[in-house]
Amino acid sequence: MATSITGTSLSTTMAARTISQMRDQLSVLQRQLGTGKASDTYGGLGLGSGLVLNLRAQLSNTSVFQSNSINVETRVKLMNMSLERIRNIREETRADLTSPFDYTLVQDGQTAAQRSALGRLGEMLSLLNGDAGGRYLFSGRASDKPATDTMSRILNGEGAQAGLKQIISERLQADQGSDQRGRIAVNAAVGDVVSIEEDGAHPFGFKLTGATTSFGATITGPGAAPRSIDIDLGSNPAAGATIRITMDLPDGTSTAIELTATSTAPAGQKQFLIGATADDTATNITAAIGTELERLGRTELAAASAMQAGNDFFATDASNPPQRIAGSPPFYAATAMTNGTTSNTISWYLGDNATDNARATSVARVDDAITVNYGARANEEGIRWIVQNEAVFAAVSFSSADANARDRYYALAARVGSAMDVPAGMQRVEAIQTEIAGANVSGQAAKKRLAERLPVLQDMIDEVENVSNEEISVKLLALNTRMQASLQVTSMLSQLSLVNFI
Repeated sequence: MATSITGTSLSTTMAARTISQMRDQLSVLQRQLGTGKASDTYGGLGLGSGLVLNLRAQLSNTSVFQSNSINVETRVKLMNMSLERIRNIREETRADLTSPFDYTLVQDGQTAAQRSALGRLGEMLSLLNGDAGGRYLFSGRASDKPATDTMSRILNGEGAQAGLKQIISERLQADQGSDQRGRIAVNAAVGDVVSIEEDGAHPFGFKLTGATTSFGATITGPGAAPRSIDIDLGSNPAAGATIRITMDLPDGTSTAIELTATSTAPAGQKQFLIGATADDTATNITAAIGTELERLGRTELAAASAMQAGNDFFATDASNPPQRIAGSPPFYAATAMTNGTTSNTISWYLGDNATDNARATSVARVDDAITVNYGARANEEGIRWIVQNEAVFAAVSFSSADANARDRYYALAARVGSAMDVPAGMQRVEAIQTEIAGANVSGQAAKKRLAERLPVLQDMIDEVENVSNEEISVKLLALNTRMQASLQVTSMLSQLSLVNFI
């Protein structure tokens, strides 16, 4: 009798435990039905937890990669717009400086073309200082600061810091020399020998490269630096005979003194008077060479000097600081260049000044195994060249009282116009555009692949994390039926007694 009572109590306890478990299951199923999720925690996913964690990490990375691609696309679009405008400025300037040139001074000793160049220079500097969300696009790795200094400081300097105009002025003094003959000494004729020579071994002024005559004179030189040329006439030349002396200019171009013999006094420009003797003619040739050197020194040499000063000021990087004339002013007898410093020379470019590939200064990962390089520096050759030549043209001024001003302007305009064609072998703006566009193409291709990957990853996660409402409803119905049956059995067992059992 005791055994029967004990057994009944055990059955009742087991039934109650089963009902409790079913209630727990009911709570889980109700939560799943309400949330649509299999579990509130990764631990509740069982073996699927590791898979979900991995898939969610991939999903997070994919979102980051997509964001990177969008950033690259935005920045490249802005950069390309700036570069396209700079390229158009190059073409506009070249069109303005196509011969014949209009030499009419309109303001501050400058022509209309020069005033336009000033405006375009300001526009280019503004474009190069553009930013996207506070990130400067043409500063290389130094994306937290503008790429260039202001136009006023670049042209005019500030305080002890020299700007481009001062660099041009100092270089012109060193190139022209005290007599404006381009550092070429014209010696007095000795007998029938004409003699000219460079005033020393230095990078300034004219550099003698050769001489020819049409009447068989004996020519010696130019030899090694400092170069010299002797022209031994031998006999008097006939009218119409010519002498040609060729010279290199500071910017790498060349010019020539071309003289023609005449028997009509006085001799005109680019002529020499045939004297009674060869000795007299040599004296006349010497004077004509001096006159022509002065004319070329104030025109061709002055223009070439300004162009080279542009190279000295703009063509800089971490290993090549701006160049200044060594020594103290006046610089007529200067013999060397020296490195400019931040204390005495304006640095036109303010960004990252390293010498590595500019594209590598901005790198974005757009996929697990793909990075794109889309950086740029304002001092890259293709950009710098346009800024430099525009600035040189905008920096030089002329005087209506200068008889050589027109020819000097023509010489400068021709050089700047030619420079806007971009010399062969030099980087072009178009090349920079192509390179950053390639980076953007890679980024957008990656973004497209990632857009296709996202729903696949999400579906795989949903398969593990989510539950089917229909399936849960069926389980709830089945569990409800089981619970009702269990409750009925438990109720019956709870009412069972020894009297009822007998």
